[in-house]
Amino acid sequence: MIRGLDSNAALFLQNLKYINDRLTRAEREVSSGKRVLSPSDDPDSVSTLLEARAGQARFGQIAKNLNRVKTEVDAAESSLQSAVRLFDRVRTLGMTGANGTQTAQTRKGLAGEIASILDRLTALANTEVDGRYIFSGNSDQIRAYQLDFSQTPPWSAYQGSPAARTVEHPTGTRIRVSMDAQEIFDNPDPAVNVFQAVESLRQALLSNDDAALQSAIAPLAAVGAHLNSALTFYGNVQAQIAEAVETGERLRVRTATEIGNLEDADITESILTVQQLKFTQEAAFSLRAAVPRRTLFDYLG
Repeated sequence: MIRGLDSNAALFLQNLKYINDRLTRAEREVSSGKRVLSPSDDPDSVSTLLEARAGQARFGQIAKNLNRVKTEVDAAESSLQSAVRLFDRVRTLGMTGANGTQTAQTRKGLAGEIASILDRLTALANTEVDGRYIFSGNSDQIRAYQLDFSQTPPWSAYQGSPAARTVEHPTGTRIRVSMDAQEIFDNPDPAVNVFQAVESLRQALLSNDDAALQSAIAPLAAVGAHLNSALTFYGNVQAQIAEAVETGERLRVRTATEIGNLEDADITESILTVQQLKFTQEAAFSLRAAVPRRTLFDYLG
């Protein structure tokens, strides 16, 4: 049997393939809800979409980092609030001890309470969050201080390292988020050294020396201001973290919207397209079936 080349049939098959391809894509959009599932679906949008997805992943990681840091900053701020209250009590005990009516015995009792406060201040300097000593700088696996009242001074040398920790803001800037225990409690500047101020007052009370008491009380106001400045630092960091979290969420939502605009399908439009293409497909088959089928022998008969 001799088969002739039928240009109409070839054109029909070409058009049918085009309809089937469009129908497959529209049905996929309806089932997945996505307009773009592979680069070939919209090559012009690929680079923009990849960039948006990378941004989305970055904002997600930044949010995790900020939430982890927030826990530590909140703990540090709470610890310093406690330290400020304890130091206020030290100043009260100092003024009480300096009263000329106090005896050596009562001053010894006041010194005992101050020793307890020094112990608690040391514990605050060793505040731990999730296995990290948050005031030990970059050496956060090591306790900042040990305390032993048989030694002079009773606190050990600082065991940590300088605090250089920062966290990324969603805009790309860096936020300093920590101070170290030496900077706060055992500052090299003797005028703002918390541990030394507390210990000097304790020793003056134990010695029952009025002149030593007056000398020990004199720097307490400046030391208290120093502690409050550290508390203010962490309060400011809390505000910066909160703003960064809010900014990151706003940018994440914006990027998610951008991704959705690029890759999400218009389901209503896709359903209508499926219906129209199926109708077109059925109509094409019907028209093709109605075309007379003649062979060379029909013309020779």
